[in-house]
Amino acid sequence: MIEIEFFGVPRLRAGTSRLRLEASSVGQALRELAQVCPGLNDAVLRSGRIPQSYKLSLNGERFISDPRTPLSEGDVLLLLSADVGG
Repeated sequence: MIEIEFFGVPRLRAGTSRLRLEASSVGQALRELAQVCPGLNDAVLRSGRIPQSYKLSLNGERFISDPRTPLSEGDVLLLLSADVGG
């Protein structure tokens, strides 16, 4: 089980701040996410990929984009708008 946390526009489109799902790779997580949160389709998810205007972070340690990136039990993906900052 992994967790996905949403920030900014992805949170608004998903209608939640986080969710948990089963996935062993980033690509699988994105496909599952598209099924669970149809509001993310097209704008945030495009053909199983994240557009450049959004960023995906693995465990808050590094940004990732390769759908083949493996995921492990307990991993957390952070999905945010690229313009979110502090």
